[in-house]
Amino acid sequence: MQVFKIFYKIVPRKFLGIFIIYTAIFVGIMSFFSKSGFTQVEDAFELSEVKISVINEDKTTLANGLESYINDISKPVDIKKDDDNIKDALFYRETEFIVIIPEGFQNNFATSNNINIQTISVPDSTSSEYAKTIIDRYLNTAKVYILADPEMPIEEINENVLNDISMKTNVSLLNRVATNDLSNFNTYFNFLSYILITMLISMVGRIMLIFNNKEIKMRNYCAPISSKNYNYQLISSNLLIAVIIWVIFVVLAFIINDTTFNHNSFLFIVNSFFLTILCLSISFLVSTFATKKSIDPIGNSLSLGLSFLGGSFIPQTLLSDQLKTIGIFNPIYWYVKVNDTIGNLSSITHTSLQPIIYGIMVQLAFTFAFLAIALVITKQKREAH
Repeated sequence: MQVFKIFYKIVPRKFLGIFIIYTAIFVGIMSFFSKSGFTQVEDAFELSEVKISVINEDKTTLANGLESYINDISKPVDIKKDDDNIKDALFYRETEFIVIIPEGFQNNFATSNNINIQTISVPDSTSSEYAKTIIDRYLNTAKVYILADPEMPIEEINENVLNDISMKTNVSLLNRVATNDLSNFNTYFNFLSYILITMLISMVGRIMLIFNNKEIKMRNYCAPISSKNYNYQLISSNLLIAVIIWVIFVVLAFIINDTTFNHNSFLFIVNSFFLTILCLSISFLVSTFATKKSIDPIGNSLSLGLSFLGGSFIPQTLLSDQLKTIGIFNPIYWYVKVNDTIGNLSSITHTSLQPIIYGIMVQLAFTFAFLAIALVITKQKREAH
């Protein structure tokens, strides 16, 4: 076990400090988030009382009713009707959404399906979608009365609509806000992907650089040990140190989040184990082409890039469609996706486990792919020497 002994003489001397620093930073960040109540949120977006300006050019009963309704459930902002003032109000965020009710609106609404209301909003404003639902709610309700009784006067329709929707409501697009121990676990293990990639590349990658040194490698080849046994000991040593790091972070998960063991936490742990093996394969691959000076920048770039694009820091539901498409080729995306699935898991069934198993299998596929590429590069370098 010569290689094994040498390996664990190197680790305490050169890399124990790195491990302590990274662990302390990670524990500090997660402790802060835990105490401050920070949790990763999916679709957590609350919107109420949007600043809306209504320019009513019709002044009819239906138009006035719509204006009254919009002003009642929003923050009404008066603006002048000319184009320059409208543009300035939007530019300086004095208002977020402008509704222009044109002259003849009531007549057109009662006699046709064409609703010619003009809307102007701040670019990429989520509040504009909410404002549109406000208008649609009023007009759709009015349309129901017109279709049910075409002879009903507009005044009566307007009164009925206002009675139906008179309750002031705050619309919240809120599917799940993570506030319990399980969500803290989810956040913890999502963040773990960043620290594991960084730490294993910095530690395992650097150790592999030492063993891949030409002079050291040639000296090892001259030693009374077979190449197969040499590689076996080297792989076992790297695997053992990765497992030790993984166990430490699993224990810290229970300490920081102060939670008990259950089937969800067990699945988080299993998924993080496969992440550890994945990060180890990435470390092997990086060590085949990196140098002592470049391995840390490469490690930081990879960890930040993969984690950000994978949804470790930002909920995947908030990622754009383009990033989600790119995420298919990002192993961390699948790791986080499995974590989020586990976080929403209420009971374990064959159906509920299928997406979890599939995500883990994808991670394993990436692991084998990275290892295969690393072995090919290693073989080519060996033949070149």
